[in-house]
Amino acid sequence: MELYDMHSHILPDFDDGARTVEDSLALIDSLKKQGVRNICLTPHYYTNERSLEDFVEKRQEAFEKFRPHIPDEVNIVLGSEVYVTDYLFNNSDISAVAYGSSRYILTEFPYETAFDERGLQKIYMLRENYRLIPVFPHVERYPYLISNPDVIEHLQDLGVVIQTNAVSFSDEASFFRKRKLLKMVKNGYIDILGTDTHSMTHNPPDSFAKATRVISEKCGSRTVGRMMHTAEKIFKAAKQGY
Repeated sequence: MELYDMHSHILPDFDDGARTVEDSLALIDSLKKQGVRNICLTPHYYTNERSLEDFVEKRQEAFEKFRPHIPDEVNIVLGSEVYVTDYLFNNSDISAVAYGSSRYILTEFPYETAFDERGLQKIYMLRENYRLIPVFPHVERYPYLISNPDVIEHLQDLGVVIQTNAVSFSDEASFFRKRKLLKMVKNGYIDILGTDTHSMTHNPPDSFAKATRVISEKCGSRTVGRMMHTAEKIFKAAKQGY
């Protein structure tokens, strides 16, 4: 089974993630040792702080500097973790910050967002105005969604993809949060997995294998397979452009 890390801050010297090329390669090496050879680089894009054009240009410059160092056996997709504010919608086209050439876009909202009709408006805009498919990172950080799985189900009906962080299934994670997330995974409310790794200490990359092991033990190996299949769909779309 191919393994996919759909959320990381491995791109060096760009956001609050890896600082140097050596740091980035150490994170990638850790993932490789766990069998993960498909990695999405998703640096933060704070839409209220810089223009889309400036972000895309600087991100590409950082990636071109890093590209020669990427191991040949590792597949990389370049994306962004887009903090959704009203400023984002001043752009006529935001596909440049999606996963590669796909229509999937990793979108972070304020964690206090109540995804009622008003809160869903930006989701509708992303779908209808931009023809993009939102991917929600680290769902565990949204109290409203954790408390209202029916709202997650509604988001999924709209096409939204739900991601959880691997570290939330580690031994250090809260027992009650882990139990809640495992129940959500088992019931199909979580679609993909990512490390959200910034460093060896901030969401460490070795949490990936721990998470897949725990999910397999508690929810069945087919559940891990389902999550990787969904990730593969996004990854291939990013590579092939659909």
